[in-house]
Amino acid sequence: MIEFVLQTAACFGRDVNLSCIIASTAGLMSHHLYFIKGNHTSNTRDIVAVHLVALSLLLYKTLSTYGISQGLLVYLAISSAYFAALFTSIGVYRVFFHPLRHVPGPFALKVTQLYMPWLGRDGQLHRKFLRLHEEYGDFVRVGPNSVAILHEDALTAIHGARSPCSKKGMGFYESLHYGGCYNLDSITDREQHRDRRAIWDKALSVNALKGYEAGTRNVVRSWLGRLEEVAGRPIDTSHYATLIAFDNMGGIGFSADFGTVREGREDKTLELLQITFGTAASLGHVYWPMALMMNMPKFGMQHEFEQMGVRMADERLNGNSEDKHDMLKYFLADLNSEKPRSMVNMTTVYADSLGILVAATDTVASALSLVFYHLARDATLRQKLYNEVAPLHGKTLPDEFVTSDLDTVSLFEGLVNEALRLNAPTPIGGPRSPPSEGITIAGTFFPAGTILYTPTQAYHSSERYFVRPHEFIPERWTTRPELVLNRKAFFPFHMGRYDCVGKKLAKNVIRTCIAYTIYNYDFHFAPGEDGRRFRNEEHWNMIVKQARLDCVFTKREHV
Repeated sequence: MIEFVLQTAACFGRDVNLSCIIASTAGLMSHHLYFIKGNHTSNTRDIVAVHLVALSLLLYKTLSTYGISQGLLVYLAISSAYFAALFTSIGVYRVFFHPLRHVPGPFALKVTQLYMPWLGRDGQLHRKFLRLHEEYGDFVRVGPNSVAILHEDALTAIHGARSPCSKKGMGFYESLHYGGCYNLDSITDREQHRDRRAIWDKALSVNALKGYEAGTRNVVRSWLGRLEEVAGRPIDTSHYATLIAFDNMGGIGFSADFGTVREGREDKTLELLQITFGTAASLGHVYWPMALMMNMPKFGMQHEFEQMGVRMADERLNGNSEDKHDMLKYFLADLNSEKPRSMVNMTTVYADSLGILVAATDTVASALSLVFYHLARDATLRQKLYNEVAPLHGKTLPDEFVTSDLDTVSLFEGLVNEALRLNAPTPIGGPRSPPSEGITIAGTFFPAGTILYTPTQAYHSSERYFVRPHEFIPERWTTRPELVLNRKAFFPFHMGRYDCVGKKLAKNVIRTCIAYTIYNYDFHFAPGEDGRRFRNEEHWNMIVKQARLDCVFTKREHV
């Protein structure tokens, strides 16, 4: 690029040469006076607009002065001079002068975040994070301004109740809005998050969860009906885990019956959800394209997904009835109150409705499919769980299971926890940023503007925190606590003020589904299925999407 600029400038004389020098100087000044100062992801639209206007004016000037053919060459020379100086200055700074220059990591990631999408092109970015920590240690520079940390001190420093770290300033969460309103997970202001969280806590309180149990049982009955229909033929449990979670979300969130389990195929909403997540994951922690897209008129799949979420909320609102018990009931109660605490307008309700679609589907589906996998491969474990679950059938409610009874099954706790430890649904976790004065973690200082990650799966797989970390041992959570060296290092539903508000709901759904399934059916891998595909072909879509797992279900004699 530099050679092209010099040759073109030489051909057209001193005026073009001077213009290239001015452009190069402008590139250097753009870096040192603006881009070097903080994270500008939230300003992506303005940055792109300014550059487009400047380049358009430059193109007009060169074409009007030199004609089309020569004008294009001059235009390319001057614009190339600007960008060559800008990116060279940025690259040199990031490698040799950046405050994070001493943090080890791949050279390409020190220079540009654009290497991250390439690294995660196979959908295995969460596994790459594990390998990076194995190669570089506790602190790994995973971007020019990003560091992944595998150290117990980071958990308290970044996610603790008194942590000064926040979600602000990275451009990621600020991009996740609907009509300028943010859902619970993307709110960066602590007080606003506290007020919104209070509403979600009511919607997912102990009493509220009891009211959702009947709906979950109805979804599970549809699942049992499908098992009876296939009559011993192989069935993809990962696929149905997704459908079960999706149908359950429809009932709990909107009092809607999607019926995907009965039909055995994905709903359009579910398809759009997975495409939306897949698009975000393909960016590999490069946030500015997302910020740009979210601040432009919506089109395509993204627009269709948002409109579908809005339509579901509107249908629930138009059919509002006091006898409907769902999460929207609590959102609308705050909206219609004399002094709304957080749901100040319908757009806010829409934003959180989209949050329900995301939060209550993929995480539960991933965890449920993992439990199916571990049970299908171990007949002894299945029998042991059946022996503990069977006496609870009809104990409190005739011919039914209730979660209060299932909570007493210690094996459930061990089974679910161990499945989530070995394969965390969100294995990388959400980023955080230090306060303006920076933060010191385990003796290493990180300035303001650093993006900090505590990759969940790396902690779950560390020998410092778990004995024999790569083995599936449910007893480590019950009768063999010595196998857990640091309980704090287990956080499948995240931790601190931003932990998953629906973790209790997720466990209830998993326990209920597994209890009914194992009470009515025994199951195992289908002929030709060894679980290898399930283990090796999971795909990181922000939340892990599990691979196909074919199992055969055989009805028990007592049923």
